Amino acid sequence: MPAPAAVVLPFMDLGAFEYKDGMAIPADVAAWNGKLVRATGFINPGSKVRGLSHFFLVKDRASCCFGAQPKLNHYADVTLKAGKTLDYSPDPVTVQGVIQVEERRDGDWVLGLYWMKDAEVVK
Repeated sequence: MPAPAAVVLPFMDLGAFEYKDGMAIPADVAAWNGKLVRATGFINPGSKVRGLSHFFLVKDRASCCFGAQPKLNHYADVTLKAGKTLDYSPDPVTVQGVIQVEERRDGDWVLGLYWMKDAEVVK
């Protein structure tokens, strides 16, 4: 039996609402939870640019590295499969993995809304 095909996930779907701290995530966005998706965006690498196994996938270049900090519903926290890495590039990148849609916190601080673990770069 072939593996299921990933569904294309447009960032516009994830960011189509104004997030307010502690709010319920809209049902149409929450419906993405647990699905195998393919998302294209830009790498926000954090503090290093080579050998990345973890990065934020942001919807546009302005949210990447030199512009404004992206809103919580405008990026996904991506961790690649064990042993896989990539280097920062200013070009768009497509990643595939199972997305988790949930507000995660560290105390009172919201860490993010979208998470992709064991992801792979497909473009």
